[in-house]
Amino acid sequence: MKAITYHGPKDFRVEHVPDARRQADTDAVVRVSRAAICGSDLHLWHGATPIAETGFVVGHEFVGVVEDVGPGVRSIRRGDRVLVSALVGCGNCSFCRGGLWSGCTTLGTGQNVFGFSRALPGGQAEAVRVPFADTNLFHIPKDLSDEQALFLTDILPTGYMGAEIAEVGPGDLVVVLGSGPVGAFAQRAAQLRGAARVIAVDLDEGRLARARERGCDTVNPRTDDLAARVAQVSGGRGADAVIEAVGSGDLLLKAIDVARIGGRIAAIGVISKPIELPFLALFIKNLSLRSGLVNPQRYVPLLVPLIQAGRIDPTEIISHRMPLAEGVHGYEIFASHAENALKVVLQP
Repeated sequence: MKAITYHGPKDFRVEHVPDARRQADTDAVVRVSRAAICGSDLHLWHGATPIAETGFVVGHEFVGVVEDVGPGVRSIRRGDRVLVSALVGCGNCSFCRGGLWSGCTTLGTGQNVFGFSRALPGGQAEAVRVPFADTNLFHIPKDLSDEQALFLTDILPTGYMGAEIAEVGPGDLVVVLGSGPVGAFAQRAAQLRGAARVIAVDLDEGRLARARERGCDTVNPRTDDLAARVAQVSGGRGADAVIEAVGSGDLLLKAIDVARIGGRIAAIGVISKPIELPFLALFIKNLSLRSGLVNPQRYVPLLVPLIQAGRIDPTEIISHRMPLAEGVHGYEIFASHAENALKVVLQP
């Protein structure tokens, strides 16, 4: 089958790989109908996530139709249209039973994300094996399109989680650092949870224009002073909640700077390099700082009704659609912010 494979930083290839097949009775095989390039995939592209292994299929955001199921699968049948959790849980270990599927000890934390190893090939392919299908596959309602369901696999739950762990509530002033796909959904989630004002921060004017369309104030740090803007709109008080949605240690420090006394900070970007946190500032300002890998299994049932009701339109972030065969070009434009790329969707 055809797939996009990793051979090193900026060396992704469209090539033929062995067909996806079941390996256990609890597996399913999904014929992929739509896949997407995630900002986390760019960590591989840029070499920020050093991986010695090569030749594996990338991608962890995908939906499709069930092609095969093992005899141990109870809730999924051939022909079902499904979305796939980007993070795989066994459903039986203590962490899965406690609602932390991302910390599954059966597969190993960090080893249970599609598309980062040969052990769990990704979904930028014509088909993919899904372990523990009953836990990690979700039926797509008939009134949702594949593209409406696609981002439930990772980034929509991640953005919503950011607003949730930052405890965004009615009347809050919220700063979202980053207006990429995850930041866009964090902005939407903050609005849904009652924020009075959302300030979107980014260096990309195209992304800031999209943020303004969704009702955000915007700040470009190249031309504006974020701290001064927050002080101005808050009467010197500071932001009630700050969401770091890029994966930058410098931005996390900025979050600490602009948060008010007693404010809440959520770090949902993948910060891959060690950073020094100014603990005294956190301590003196009584700030709370929370982070973590998303658990899509928890958020899918919460977010599907919001999409069905028209409260969220996940497709608003799609800027490019292209065949899987052109996927490497999709990586190139997404990584370089060329062609005003915000989210690239691939069709096998």
